[in-house]
Amino acid sequence: MDTKTLAQLRRELETEQAELIATLTTRLREDWERECDNLNVTDLIKESQSLPGAIRCLGDRLEKVDASLCAMDLEIYGLCADCESQIPLSDLMQDAAEQRCPQCRTSNYYHHDPAQRRVATDPH
Repeated sequence: MDTKTLAQLRRELETEQAELIATLTTRLREDWERECDNLNVTDLIKESQSLPGAIRCLGDRLEKVDASLCAMDLEIYGLCADCESQIPLSDLMQDAAEQRCPQCRTSNYYHHDPAQRRVATDPH
């Protein structure tokens, strides 16, 4: 991936991260009466994961965006988190926070939900 494209994707991720942080901070304060003005990104993600619905979805997206920015810093951005193959540039242009190649996204073996993982791997 050329440096211009990488810089563009970084800007998109940084903008989205800032928007997610602002939205989560406001929603946690106003909807859940949580004090979160001084939380770092990791703590903000943890706080949102303890809540249902839209707040949790926002926190999950923030986690994905933050992981992508970390991957950029580590110079492993664009590699699948599961199989380490290259994620197609078209997929990254569609969602700069994409962390998995098409094959791993559709694989029956990739599940974060432990109940689904048991179903996918249990032969009975």
